[in-house]
Amino acid sequence: MSDRRSSTGDRGQHRGAGARPFAPGEAPPGVRPGLGGSRRRAGVTPVGGSAKRRPNEDPGATSGRGPRLTPGAAARLRPIALGAILVAAFLLPPVAARASLTTVGNISVVGALLLDPDAVIAAANIPIGSSLLGVNLRAAEEAVAALPLVASVRVSAGLPDGIQIRVREKSLLLRWQIGDLAYAVTESGELLGNIDTLDLAPTAAAALAAAPLLYDDRVPSPLLTVRQLTATELDVTTRLASLTPEDLGTGATTLTLRLLSDFGFVVEATGPSIEWHAVFGIYSATIRPTSMIPGQVRLLRSLLAGRETRIGWVILADDQAGTYTAKGVRPPPPSVGPSPSPAPSDPSPSPAAPTVSP
Repeated sequence: MSDRRSSTGDRGQHRGAGARPFAPGEAPPGVRPGLGGSRRRAGVTPVGGSAKRRPNEDPGATSGRGPRLTPGAAARLRPIALGAILVAAFLLPPVAARASLTTVGNISVVGALLLDPDAVIAAANIPIGSSLLGVNLRAAEEAVAALPLVASVRVSAGLPDGIQIRVREKSLLLRWQIGDLAYAVTESGELLGNIDTLDLAPTAAAALAAAPLLYDDRVPSPLLTVRQLTATELDVTTRLASLTPEDLGTGATTLTLRLLSDFGFVVEATGPSIEWHAVFGIYSATIRPTSMIPGQVRLLRSLLAGRETRIGWVILADDQAGTYTAKGVRPPPPSVGPSPSPAPSDPSPSPAAPTVSP
């Protein structure tokens, strides 16, 4: 018989005989705790997935990572994807427009102070209910820009159903009457169309009706061809059109500014027993500059004092020389073109100012 004893006290002394792994918290420092009391057979995967599952990963969840593309395959697919995006960008808007996926529901006008907003919308010619993606924004801008009062315009579309027309208008300064038609003049001296055709808002039409007015009696008026006042003409007109009876010390109730072919700029006054014409003349940047106008106004005031009911025409050669005729007497027209004023030592009058005394 073998002397080997089988004793329960020797159990655990042999390597692997009844050994169990350390439970959590039992392993000495530097020793892995093992399976924590559960054994695993080789080649068997525990239920619920890999034992190397991440701590925040649910049991049974897979990695989710598909097979990675090689750099060569990714390089070949990149231009194909870019081409698909470009094709979609070109094809989807027309398709959506034909399908009427979005329609124009409202049109707003921004920046219109003088123009009637309804006239702007009518000029844009964008029907309500039409396809929003099918609107020709460039054609709408060109149509609105053709309005005389429009300086610039921008038409834009916005989802879900809006069209916005943003306009910048020209500023109106005065009215210019030629024959039976009154035209609007901008701050830059541009002659716009007939006031009745400018599509003005009611408030703007009322404000323009109170603006200064000049009657252009030249036949024919060259302004109908050039449609632009010179800087000198604009300066003279704004100076003389702003005159009031108080500025001239007159008892006249009405002052009218005219532009005549022979006399140039003329201010007419009417009132009780008053009817006179003040000839300011024709101006140029060198011979007769507009800087003499304030002196001419002072000279006219002095000539009218105490005698305006007996005066017919006042000729203002410059801001120093002037004369007048009796009431009802029209002087002969001056020489053509502006003439320089006489020197202080020259007693003879200017050729542009005929001397006719009562």
